[in-house]
Amino acid sequence: METDNMEFSSDESDLEQEEHSVFQSVPLNTNKLLSCSINTSLTSTGIHNLPAELIFDILEFIDVKTLLTVVKFVSRYFYDLLKSSEFWEMRLAGCLKSENSNQDMQVSDCELKQMFKVGLPTVVYEMESSRSLKYDSSIEKYVMSSNHYGDIHCVKILSHPTKRLALSGSRDKTMCVYDLDNLRSQESSVINTNTDHNGWIWTVDQEDFQSSKIASGSWDSYIHFYDIGRGSLEKTSDISVHSAILCTRYEKDLLLYGTYSKIVFGHDTRSKATAFKLKNHTKPVLSIAASAEYIWSSGEDNALVCYDRRMNKLLKRIRMERISSSIKFLEPYLWVAGYDGYIKCFNKDMKIMKKIETGHTQPIMDMSHSMGATVTACKDGVVKFFSPNTSPVLWNSFTLGNSASCVDYKRGILMAGCCDSSVVFWKNKNVD
Repeated sequence: METDNMEFSSDESDLEQEEHSVFQSVPLNTNKLLSCSINTSLTSTGIHNLPAELIFDILEFIDVKTLLTVVKFVSRYFYDLLKSSEFWEMRLAGCLKSENSNQDMQVSDCELKQMFKVGLPTVVYEMESSRSLKYDSSIEKYVMSSNHYGDIHCVKILSHPTKRLALSGSRDKTMCVYDLDNLRSQESSVINTNTDHNGWIWTVDQEDFQSSKIASGSWDSYIHFYDIGRGSLEKTSDISVHSAILCTRYEKDLLLYGTYSKIVFGHDTRSKATAFKLKNHTKPVLSIAASAEYIWSSGEDNALVCYDRRMNKLLKRIRMERISSSIKFLEPYLWVAGYDGYIKCFNKDMKIMKKIETGHTQPIMDMSHSMGATVTACKDGVVKFFSPNTSPVLWNSFTLGNSASCVDYKRGILMAGCCDSSVVFWKNKNVD
């Protein structure tokens, strides 16, 4: 086990040296695109005979979901075109290019490699969804101020096969489920209010792999499990853990949770038994992230800890200058936001790769990170919306009437919880 103090010296340059414009790494070969897509057996008239560049320009106005569910099946020509890697490489290059050339997204080799691994259509879909929140003129803001009467500690935009839902948890011991397609009315937007907990609700999470399973943790030392499949919280079980639950990470069949008693637990949801206990902190655990190989945690002791799941031992412990309030993992980096107002990016072995200036003047209370965007919620009452790369571009800033305590973002919808008991949503009025 290694214990290090946080240092930023030559390590910061490691990532910067490999950063480059996407236009240097994504091959934009229009001739190849044309040759690989056109079926010579097609009729000699119609859209298929237009230059490939013009067809690409036309398809730029069509969203990814429509391309893959409708346009792809119009003809063999479009089927081949939308299966070609060249088309999606060109579309990706368009995503990373800004109206202002000084704000083009610069991606590292590792980030670009991960984009191809995830799948370019998925990456493009995420990035194009984020575009909808870049322009203030088309953004609508919805403030829900009467559904809770205590500070909001956690928010979550949920995955659901047919509905767009979100969830908030508060100090008033209640959780609210929101219909994201009906936010104009505070009364009708809340489709379910849950009062199962007897303490402040600190954390909610949804199981991986598009599951309908939800877990909530509270100051009452209980974790409640729910199913959201029918559009409301239907309780399935609960466990008592003899300490306040401050954070959760819901993997497939395993719930990781951090407690006020300084321990990270693993709860097997199939056997309903404790799988492991990790006692690596000297103060309460505030945030958890995980991959198949590692579990990371941060606490009020200013420690950032990496536990190796394969070797079953503590791999590294870093003493941060300030508390790390939120940690997220998305291949290939661990993202850490903290009370110093910065975001730090680490590789899996806990080597610091980048320290990112956010411009926040007070502690960052929460962070959301995805393929589409990086979002920070700050005690200064500002939510900042960045590009998702390690050299982020500030796309937008949203000012709240009170301190922001938690935030979540998913595919064009931004959600924040505030210390004045309000929940705020932003979405583009022109995007369904």
